[in-house]
Amino acid sequence: MPPRRSSRAASVKPASKPPPKLVEKVGPRSRSLATTKKRAASPERTPSPPPKRSRTENKKSENEPPTRKPASKATSARKPVSTNKTKLASIPEISQLKPYFNPLPTPPEKQRPGASLFVWGAGNFGQFGMGPDYQDEFTKPKRNPWIDEQIEKGTFGEPGAGLESVCAGGLHSIFIDEKGTVWTCGVNDDAALGRTTKNVPDPNNPGGFLTEDDLLPVPYPLQSLIDEKFRAVKAVSGDSICAAVSSEGELRVWGSFRAVEGSLGFSNGQRYQFTPVPILELSHKPGDYEKVSSIASGNNHLLVLTTHGNIYSWGAGEQSQLGRKVLERRKIHGTVPEKVTLGTRGRKAVAVGAGAFHSFAVDDKGDVWGWGLNSMGQTGTGFETDDDSVVQLPAKVQGLSKEELDGDVIVDIDGGDHHTLFLTKAGKVYSCGRSNGGQLGLDDDDVALKDRAFPDFLPEPALVTFPDSDDPVVQISCGPHNNAAVTKGGALYSWGQGTQGELGVPEEEVTTPRVIVRKEGGAWHAAAVSCGGQHGLGLFRKKEKE
Repeated sequence: MPPRRSSRAASVKPASKPPPKLVEKVGPRSRSLATTKKRAASPERTPSPPPKRSRTENKKSENEPPTRKPASKATSARKPVSTNKTKLASIPEISQLKPYFNPLPTPPEKQRPGASLFVWGAGNFGQFGMGPDYQDEFTKPKRNPWIDEQIEKGTFGEPGAGLESVCAGGLHSIFIDEKGTVWTCGVNDDAALGRTTKNVPDPNNPGGFLTEDDLLPVPYPLQSLIDEKFRAVKAVSGDSICAAVSSEGELRVWGSFRAVEGSLGFSNGQRYQFTPVPILELSHKPGDYEKVSSIASGNNHLLVLTTHGNIYSWGAGEQSQLGRKVLERRKIHGTVPEKVTLGTRGRKAVAVGAGAFHSFAVDDKGDVWGWGLNSMGQTGTGFETDDDSVVQLPAKVQGLSKEELDGDVIVDIDGGDHHTLFLTKAGKVYSCGRSNGGQLGLDDDDVALKDRAFPDFLPEPALVTFPDSDDPVVQISCGPHNNAAVTKGGALYSWGQGTQGELGVPEEEVTTPRVIVRKEGGAWHAAAVSCGGQHGLGLFRKKEKE
């Protein structure tokens, strides 16, 4: 089946000017009273390669328990909820007297030249942010000219300022510039852009409205965050749920949670949150204000790590990814943030991570915990019987404790649909979960794959070997079935499976880490990477001429 393309007519030329400040106006929309029928049981896991995603796809989770082998070998129409007229007050300054257990988010140090954006994979819904004329597939990283023009114009801060971080969502993208401004582009069907894209007046055409080609494939800043002086440091995204945390430890959330049967929405009854709002209310005592230190996102759930070492989770909880039991008839209760306990209440968390339907945390003793969907061993907590297909409460991940790593510790975790990557402080990468499409980055003759009970997955983390063992990995990112890693020396690696160029190479499957950006030679230094539903984003910086 050929890849899906945008049906929109191409404009004469891509947008090159910074988008104007929009005066947004939302018109009423009808709500259907049609009931949603319960979806039939999920089929067996999809064969390789995975099907290509479409804009309106209702994704089925693959949570059927596997068969062990012997060791011998209709969503209802929505009415948008507009908060555009409600401006949040500027974030007040506080006086924190007690030292934080986990630090507040800190913007990275400015470097010159500023980082440019490169894109690859499928951009047929405007997720590249290159304008309506660049909605194609790229099997190799392609430079984003719109971002480069804004760098030259000083749109992102002082002259030469570029982007600080990128986040690739399901069919959309989020960028944070050096001023801490959040920009979004791509599909907005479920409010993933954090701004309204319907009935938006055209400032250059009185009485007219901007088209989707004006508003979706071109990045626009989230004006509501600018108005409240929200200095974003990190953004995360799932299919349509998004969140950002500021340098002051403030959290803002937008988009929508989806369950297996369709839109889940939020606990207050809203289906879609079109502009960012605060949701999590943390404890405040005189001289001691609990704030957000870090965030992570699965396909339809969020994890928050606080400055006090607490973890909060909320969203869809059908696969136990929230770390608590959510009843089917009360699944909306999952959209209320609640604390996650790692074994005993005395343990504090220092890091959080998430895959599509599973979650992770690292505690202050260096132990790693996983929970959620484990149908292919993706939580790393082991798999003995079909009862292990779902890990309802946090359980220790095998082989990754500080003691088992000889003093090294896990500092970052990211996951795809059925696999997970773990990054250590020393720059080593471990993987577990589904392995029948190169997801784990392991050679066929790797010792970890010998004499295993399950031919398609590995339930315990194994060490991934990179071509340059002297160049430690500093960042990891996972797509549904693919991965990317950035090293200290500026190299970019990619591996896994992708049918629409998600790997950054023409092949649809790469078994072990392959160099996309070289450490030695070449013109670019990789600074950051993010894998989305069917596209990739990279921040590259030009190397100094020797």
